[in-house]
Amino acid sequence: MTLWKICSILVTILFFVAAKQLNRKKPILLFSPAIVAPFGIMVLLLVSGIPFQEYQEGTELLSEMLGVVTVAFAIPLYRNWGILMSHWRMIVSSLATGALIAIMAGVSTAMLLGLGKEAAISVIPRSITLPIAVGLSESIGGIPSLTALFVMLTSFAGVFWGPTLIKHLRLRHPVSIGLMYGMGAHVLGMAKALEQGDLEGSSATLAVIAGAVMTVVWAFILLPVILTWMGM
Repeated sequence: MTLWKICSILVTILFFVAAKQLNRKKPILLFSPAIVAPFGIMVLLLVSGIPFQEYQEGTELLSEMLGVVTVAFAIPLYRNWGILMSHWRMIVSSLATGALIAIMAGVSTAMLLGLGKEAAISVIPRSITLPIAVGLSESIGGIPSLTALFVMLTSFAGVFWGPTLIKHLRLRHPVSIGLMYGMGAHVLGMAKALEQGDLEGSSATLAVIAGAVMTVVWAFILLPVILTWMGM
């Protein structure tokens, strides 16, 4: 069992390193390690016939380390806390507005596309980080697996369109750039913002945390209205 865990972790790391190398040569979203590495592992499991459950159990250590690594995002947040608090009014109003628009746009789009009422409810938490989004989806009657898909699509779209939006909207302030990435692309956005700079990364981290809280509040406030609108 120990040998299987070691092999699973090594294979996962090798796929990630290979994906990083590929992304350096082709720095586009399609070749992002967040897409290439999971796709490669999925193909390997299908070809080898290894059940996903066994692979998941073998890589438990990496999953546990994720929580430790996430704490590291608090370091730049702590370093730039004073700067961020000097803009707290702009931050609060921006994130509150962004969370509200994200919910209404997601629900409206799902209904207009005819995806169904369950999909419309499941899309409500799409603009917050995955663990919180799944928990919120369960609480409001959504489908967690569908919510996870919406969250990932939103995250990839946010990272992909981020540079274009920054250019066309002429965003220059580091806090504004960070808030956009954090609210629009979650953890992937945090990583992208940290590439831009320390203050951008701090702002993105704050956006992920505060944006999640505001989305939860908006979700429970708006849920009766949304259910009435959908005739449920």
